Amino acid sequence: MKLSLSLAKKLLRLSEDKVMNNSAFKNASKLQELVEFGIVDLKITGQNTKILFISQTKLDTYLKHQFGIHDLQGYVQEGLNSNRTRASISQQSNDSKSFKTQVQAGLYLASYEKIDIVVNDEEMSVLTPNMISLFIHKDAKIKLPKDITLVGVENFENLQNIQKQKYLFEAGQKKLFVYRNKYSRELLSQSFNEYLHFGDFDLAGINIFLNEVVPRLPHERHKFFIPTNIEDLLEKGSAGDYFLHHKKYPNLKTKMKYLQDLIDLIHKKKRSLHQEFLIMGTL
Repeated sequence: MKLSLSLAKKLLRLSEDKVMNNSAFKNASKLQELVEFGIVDLKITGQNTKILFISQTKLDTYLKHQFGIHDLQGYVQEGLNSNRTRASISQQSNDSKSFKTQVQAGLYLASYEKIDIVVNDEEMSVLTPNMISLFIHKDAKIKLPKDITLVGVENFENLQNIQKQKYLFEAGQKKLFVYRNKYSRELLSQSFNEYLHFGDFDLAGINIFLNEVVPRLPHERHKFFIPTNIEDLLEKGSAGDYFLHHKKYPNLKTKMKYLQDLIDLIHKKKRSLHQEFLIMGTL
């Protein structure tokens, strides 16, 4: 999958200017993807909509793992150079072809404890140190133990550092962490394992769980992960993110009491907290 030069230029401009008119961003589906990844948010004022750039870290992660791009500015400069060579473009976009074509075409798994799975009828174990995840191509046949919980992770940085977040999760049923992308959604739609959603603690993150994840599950054994000290954690969250999300999801509600309690708490605190914060500390 290749990032178009026109979109790369818009992303570079947005990262520098921090704001852009919605009318200047023609690709509605890509804009929605950027919102879902937590890279941008939308600010609606009357009839006007502004795109607000909110996370350089998430943009860097998105470009790296979706397109193999490590240097956006270099990628744009090479694209504008009429004398560029294929090798120079490859250098900017990290174009070992396998990386670019496979980065979305499969599952990324991680675990802080040994979990045995079967891939193409071969037994193997998942146990990943920090900064490592296991990639399995989309065409592979995967069999998971029935007694594990699948944990969908919204942010790739959290997946890569899952060992640092072991303190968050209770002992007991083993947990296999999977980065939430197109192929994990396919896995979830076919799996009857219990599911735990590990995302951002804000209205946007809850909306993703309720409207994009839960409808795909073939069972009702699902839960949104909430740290035990979420009230204290939200004090360290972002008020700006909260008000942006509140404009977009003003009537977000659920019949799940524990999750509605979180929604009410977010409104009370008027804060949003990105899940990356949990990599940094302990409860």
